[in-house]
Amino acid sequence: PLSEIPLFLPAISYDSITSASFGVCSVRRDVDGREEVFKKVFQGGDDEWATRSIDLLRSMGFNNIGPWSDDKILRKANNPLPYTKMLNIAQDFGKSIGFTKPGSGHVDFKHNCIPVFHQDFEDFAMKHVKKIVGNLSSDSYCLGFFSDNELPWRRDMLKCYLKLDAKDPNRLVALKWMESKGYIEDAEEEKAIHLYEKDKDVNMEFLQHVANRYFQVCAKAIKKAAPNHLYLGSRFHGQAKKHTELLKIAGKYVDVVSVNWYDTWDPRTKSEWTDMWTTASQKPFLITEFYAKGMDSKLPNKNGAGWVVKTQKDRGIFYEHFVLGLMEHTGCVGFHWFKFMDDWPKNSEKAKMLSNKGIIDSNYTPYVELARSQAELNKEGYTILEFLRRS
Repeated sequence: PLSEIPLFLPAISYDSITSASFGVCSVRRDVDGREEVFKKVFQGGDDEWATRSIDLLRSMGFNNIGPWSDDKILRKANNPLPYTKMLNIAQDFGKSIGFTKPGSGHVDFKHNCIPVFHQDFEDFAMKHVKKIVGNLSSDSYCLGFFSDNELPWRRDMLKCYLKLDAKDPNRLVALKWMESKGYIEDAEEEKAIHLYEKDKDVNMEFLQHVANRYFQVCAKAIKKAAPNHLYLGSRFHGQAKKHTELLKIAGKYVDVVSVNWYDTWDPRTKSEWTDMWTTASQKPFLITEFYAKGMDSKLPNKNGAGWVVKTQKDRGIFYEHFVLGLMEHTGCVGFHWFKFMDDWPKNSEKAKMLSNKGIIDSNYTPYVELARSQAELNKEGYTILEFLRRS
């Protein structure tokens, strides 16, 4: 149990919290279907869980909490950590108009189109953000907000929009945009439409048009509801993080560029990406998801994009290697490990897909070897950063 894990190093001071983020996503109880296990481990209920979980994170040198966490419960603890919040602006709007379906780690939009040109999108965003933010606008422990997670920023964006129903407002805007650019003279000019929907440059130009609308609306809604908090972007992933044009648009509106980074073992081998993120956006970047799964956890490790390694010690080695690589880039302001606790099977079918993503297992017991590596590096994090900045 959390109470029995040793504190690897002395308590850390958080006077420099604005310097760098050492965070963990999804710090939550996950009690659905196993209430008895939770009650046995945490006889004091939610309050005890919050206190002990935060104590564990602090003992490991983590200084803030990522999205999808039980932040309301954690915030009431006597020893709260700063936290971030997910808004799901486009995702929830898409759901509200029947434009989405469940995906892997995120929702899938109809034909991979983000419905930003729908006539109700901006009004929905303003009301939605205001409702979620509420009194958080005066909470100094709330660092900021993510507008969405892993949106489909595709290179063939125009082609995707043109697949929508003929009267869909998003398709109609795409056609008007093509007319305004002189690519077609008439919306019924099918031959010209099909010619340009395959043009890479035209598709990328339209991607910028969509991104500008999305980030403009989201920034407006967030800054109106929480003017003193950070807009942390929409967590680019996959091919999206390679689109220079996309980063340029995002940089006009976000305070920090956020990236879920899974396809790289060593950040230093992809310096062309990290350099591009900062030069194109003119903003710092935050790595918002990364992890490795250990085969010694006895979990199938069938889902999730993280690397698979043999042991918990290897997970710790990966953590040290990846984080040190991030620290070497002056544009990186920190990271969030994904996630706090391992997957939990809510049914027998899901049990076949579970993965070892957490720093604790599904019985709330920490992985000691992983935790030791994380603690040793995090505790020295600011010292290492200072050294690297001087080098």
